[in-house]
Amino acid sequence: MIRQSPPAPNLALIRQYNMPLLLLNIAVIVFFVWTLRIEHGYFVDERGFIFGRDFVNFWHYGQGAWTGAGTSYYDPLVYNARLDALTPGHNYPDQLFSYPPHYMLVAASFGLLGYHMALAVFTFLGLTLYWFTIVRPFPDAPLRIAPFVVPTIAVFVMCGQVSAFLAVLLAWIYRTLDTRPVLAGLLIALLTVKPQIGVLLPVFLLATGRWRVCIYAGLFSAGFLAVSAAVHGWQAWQDYLTVGISNQSATLFQSSPLVLGLMPTVLVDMAVLGASRSGAWMVHALAMATALFFMILVIRRTQDAFLRYAAFLVATFLATPYLMAYDTLVPGWVMLTLCTRFETDRLDRITYRLAMSLCPVGVVLTMLGLPGTPLTLALLAVWILKAVPQADTVGALDEATARAVA
Repeated sequence: MIRQSPPAPNLALIRQYNMPLLLLNIAVIVFFVWTLRIEHGYFVDERGFIFGRDFVNFWHYGQGAWTGAGTSYYDPLVYNARLDALTPGHNYPDQLFSYPPHYMLVAASFGLLGYHMALAVFTFLGLTLYWFTIVRPFPDAPLRIAPFVVPTIAVFVMCGQVSAFLAVLLAWIYRTLDTRPVLAGLLIALLTVKPQIGVLLPVFLLATGRWRVCIYAGLFSAGFLAVSAAVHGWQAWQDYLTVGISNQSATLFQSSPLVLGLMPTVLVDMAVLGASRSGAWMVHALAMATALFFMILVIRRTQDAFLRYAAFLVATFLATPYLMAYDTLVPGWVMLTLCTRFETDRLDRITYRLAMSLCPVGVVLTMLGLPGTPLTLALLAVWILKAVPQADTVGALDEATARAVA
């Protein structure tokens, strides 16, 4: 495997920013642990959520895969009654379930375990895969530390989100696109459990001439859906399309400032500013068109495989209306790879600091009633565009290095 250290200024930037992020993570985790109490055998935080609050949904859906109960979880009354039963006498905070039905197939194995064991396995597996896929290929210690101090990792550990697995999946897709099209198609099919993250994938595959991957992805996705329907029935899919997506859309406009701050999308920014739904969607549609144009522009201007894929990732995050900040671990991988391959300027270094702090920056801005979090992703798009002419002069060695590191 070919490895390459980043230019000295980039390495200094990463090293210097690791410490404040590490201190921030420690402070957040210590404060969070301090607020926990034991209730009915679970660790519960001050808001009444069980430790691993997002994993609770994943685990419940895994159980529902075996009992058949999961097909009714799109009804908020049914699902919240199920959550209340976890801690009798305690009114569990209301939750909405909006994942597609084939998510049950992914979660099923965890549903066979007790909650605490399932959460421990989930967290260990996520961090281990994250280490081997995202972290270990980087050549220098600061670059290996950086992916673990980004605040999104703290959210993964505290909430049990799938963010680490998502970053791993997106990195694997990149590595297999040109060498193992069948495997790439299978991985893309798995990504359909988070459909908002793969919204531009078909366009990207066709624009880069990866017809075989596109066909395999379509076949595996159709098979995934068919198995889900055969096991749990078509009614679950009908409920997801009519109720689940509707509930998910409501969170874009009706959530608390804290939750809105964790959604770095143009649509949510418009909601924070008080725009009407129609007005917000119109502005977001413009952002989607701009993101698509950016991705196509990078594809047309360079043959660099990594920059093309990085453009797809950033364009997706700018285009999707529903995105949580804890799903943005993969931009850290993109920025660290850019730092390894290319020289950076002042704007790039500002972008690095903002994007690595996307979670807290978004929350602070939204609590103040200010928009702007998606601008961080837009700055990352500018960084990628500026790297295109550099890539044309780097040569084959750096492209091989990008494959090894990324």
